[in-house]
Amino acid sequence: IAAVACVALIAAHFIARDRPIAEPLPTARFVPDRRIHARTTSFALTDLLLLALRIAAVAAIGLGVAGPIVGGARGRVVRVVLIDRSRSVLSLAEARDSVRSIGTPDVLIAFDSAARTLTTSRSLDSLEKTGAVGSLSAAIAAAHAAADRVASRADSVDVVLVSPASGEEIDAATPAIRALWPGRLHLVRVRAETTRTVLGGLELGRDSNDAVIAGLSLMPSREIRAPVRVVRGRLSPADSSWGREPGRVLVHWPAADSVADWPKRATIDAIGGVASATGALVARLPRVWAVNGRAIARWADGEPAAVERAFGAGCIRDVAVLVDPASDVALRAPFRDFARALFAPCGGTPDFATLDSRTLSSISGAGPLAAARAFRSATSERSRYGPWLLVVGAALLLAELGLRRTSTAAA
Repeated sequence: IAAVACVALIAAHFIARDRPIAEPLPTARFVPDRRIHARTTSFALTDLLLLALRIAAVAAIGLGVAGPIVGGARGRVVRVVLIDRSRSVLSLAEARDSVRSIGTPDVLIAFDSAARTLTTSRSLDSLEKTGAVGSLSAAIAAAHAAADRVASRADSVDVVLVSPASGEEIDAATPAIRALWPGRLHLVRVRAETTRTVLGGLELGRDSNDAVIAGLSLMPSREIRAPVRVVRGRLSPADSSWGREPGRVLVHWPAADSVADWPKRATIDAIGGVASATGALVARLPRVWAVNGRAIARWADGEPAAVERAFGAGCIRDVAVLVDPASDVALRAPFRDFARALFAPCGGTPDFATLDSRTLSSISGAGPLAAARAFRSATSERSRYGPWLLVVGAALLLAELGLRRTSTAAA
């Protein structure tokens, strides 16, 4: 459009209209004896500076609206490195060394169940292993977002995945997300954590009149596969310090509204049941709080009733299920079935098994690197030159206006 406007300006500039000099005509005998001038259309290229200002202004505004992005050097490859920091990694130091051996990445992303971009090499040195379950889906999605940002700098995008790629890091969405990546991935495998036999143990309060404590004390010790502490009051500093240790599960199960700081639900009601992965409890249970985190138990209508949050190298589980102390609900077998999921290891039972070769091949893929042009059509990178070009265009229009007034006054 800007090019068409420039051509139209040049064509219009060739058309110049000159008005004859106006003189009084008192009588015919006083008419000057000279050739009569009439208005005519002539083609003459005059006022070149004015024409140049107009063309430059239109071109600058057109380019500014288009938002030009200068491409990178031909043949350059942008490298995006994904480093796994989840519980599947045996040694994070090994993963760091693998990243350093690759060279300086253009984008460095650390991931477990979520992904975040690291800004400096110092961030890599201070990176710590978490107790969260790794997610290759989150890692590949983060790589796609990073490629959108840097695609204009190069011709190809190389993604290096530093991870043990264990069984628990694959979910139902992983194949679909991987299929969206238009090229191969470079998988650098590090050693996976080994499945260890953790000595479980259940620490309960000493209030023998507490129905929940009484019901939980009936659970067989063989069903407790992690160190678990149940707190029925407010969490103390000693509780928090205990829960930060690796593999420990701190279950915060308030006995009353007065010992919980969670937000209240908009409507406090009662519902007929709650279910976890290990069992369902059918009873009239009041719903007082709204809890946030990874749901491990839900009310009958699907709202989270118990959630898990990462806490140091362990986790905290908030249980928003109030049990009537005067009932015998907690003494029944369904209550213990429901509670069994609350005492599972953080993140659920780990699966550090090595993926089969076919699955690993589907993750890394084959063929060339991802072409940068596959991301440029949807790139979120904004033009650095667009705003400046618009400013230049506005300044040229002001200069054109001033020059036009000066030319009119001189004529």
